Amino acid sequence: MIHADPVNSLLLGNYARFLKDVEGDVARAQESCERAIVANPGDGGALALYAGLVWETSRDADRADAYYTRAVQAAPDDCYVLGSYGSFLWDAEEDDEHDGHDGDHQQQLPPFPGAAAQPPSITAAS
Repeated sequence: MIHADPVNSLLLGNYARFLKDVEGDVARAQESCERAIVANPGDGGALALYAGLVWETSRDADRADAYYTRAVQAAPDDCYVLGSYGSFLWDAEEDDEHDGHDGDHQQQLPPFPGAAAQPPSITAAS
């Protein structure tokens, strides 16, 4: 199908996912994603998949974040894009903590709207 339509970003993105998930060929998956992004720079799914591949292969948080940001701008309502970005942010923060950065520069947010920023202590409940 790709030979018949070599600039179809949906086909290229799906093939990239197949290469990554089934074949385990991350290098070819990245190439297919790059082709998908060139074919359609606004393909949020391809951008998010590529960002994930960048993070997985190089742990370059800034570069991956830039691609995720583009993906979210291109597809702000796409649950795959948003979920992938959220997962990346979680992983990147954990990597940052393991590398000796304590993350004090970020504000502690509650787990959901209306929740307390810090759970009450056990002694407060007794």
